[in-house]
Amino acid sequence: MKPSSPRGWPYTASSSPEPLPTSAWVQSLSTLHPLTYDSLPTGEKASSEEIRAWMGKCRVIGEEGDIGCLDEWLSTNNKTPLSERRLFLAIGELANPYRLSDLGISGIPLIPVRIDGVARTWTDTMDSREVKPGIHHVTLARTKGWWEQTFLAFPDMDQLRKMTAWINDGGAAWRWMKLDEGSIHLCSESELNPPEQSMLHYDGQLEWIEENPPLQSGPSIDISEVTVMLHTKQGIYNHRGRIARCVHYPQRTFHNDVFRRGSAKRWNDVISTQ
Repeated sequence: MKPSSPRGWPYTASSSPEPLPTSAWVQSLSTLHPLTYDSLPTGEKASSEEIRAWMGKCRVIGEEGDIGCLDEWLSTNNKTPLSERRLFLAIGELANPYRLSDLGISGIPLIPVRIDGVARTWTDTMDSREVKPGIHHVTLARTKGWWEQTFLAFPDMDQLRKMTAWINDGGAAWRWMKLDEGSIHLCSESELNPPEQSMLHYDGQLEWIEENPPLQSGPSIDISEVTVMLHTKQGIYNHRGRIARCVHYPQRTFHNDVFRRGSAKRWNDVISTQ
């Protein structure tokens, strides 16, 4: 990934949260800066303090090359230091450079992470803003044996509140949660291919993956230290008893070929929280 304009990202979040960047980045309102690092933290587990310390040493890439470490970049640009930022699992358009720029948010570092046992899926509601028929948002549901890649963001509290206020649009359906199942790992920036749809087994009630997952490339993160926003109104979309996972149904395909109003699984039936 090269430095570019976040407003020039190839897909706005209203058409799809995918594709997302394949590497870590931080952005101002005018420039998306890749972040580079030589290696991931060592060990099987990494605390939030260890992850923030490691993140601060990542190198920020500008048009002319390396422009310093992330800690220095945040300080120079009068941004909140990493020590005062939350760990936030960004599973939908809040990991989209265009969306963050559209919200006037800058200075949030984002790094790729791997999630296991939980999958990104679509909500059963539509946000009518921006385009017609509207935007589908992303939430989570359990799937035994599942793996895929998403992003871990580091917003400060004001930025997290701003993202929450935007996605709720005056309501209260989206709430800050801590997961009580699944796992999160730092991962290398090489592409992590999720399970294919043909790998899913279904017994009429549950879906699961039996194939062995790829080996982990980085340490686990304590899920009790990571905030995620989940949709707690109607819940996730009920695709004839199954889950419409985002990696199998891009937003336009989901809307045109799958989505029908009034079909939902309650959020707390498909995911456990602390």
